Amino acid sequence: MRNGFTLVELVVASVIILVVLTALSVALISFIRGGKSLELQEGALTLARVEVAEVERLEEVPLPGRTERSDTLWGHPYTIETTVALHEDNAMDVFVAVSSGDSITIELARRFYTDRNRNLN
Repeated sequence: MRNGFTLVELVVASVIILVVLTALSVALISFIRGGKSLELQEGALTLARVEVAEVERLEEVPLPGRTERSDTLWGHPYTIETTVALHEDNAMDVFVAVSSGDSITIELARRFYTDRNRNLN
């Protein structure tokens, strides 16, 4: 009786190990991509909330229109578009869209009622 494995047994074991390692690497890559996507979404939402809060804190009612600026959070670049619309009933709509490349876009909308001299409610 011989000790050890045959060549066929070694090849079969090697193939099984290769398949398992490939499956693990695919799962790890997917996990990393999902984490990055979640990080981008969280960053975009944070910037959108900050932008709405900044408009709310202004001393004067902002002029209607659209502005665009760039910002970076956690090392990721974002584009922030803010649109302000004023209405006759002392309402002000603020729309904020934050995007990171082509993959992530978060949009927030908020309506404030104003005293035209200021004081957002």
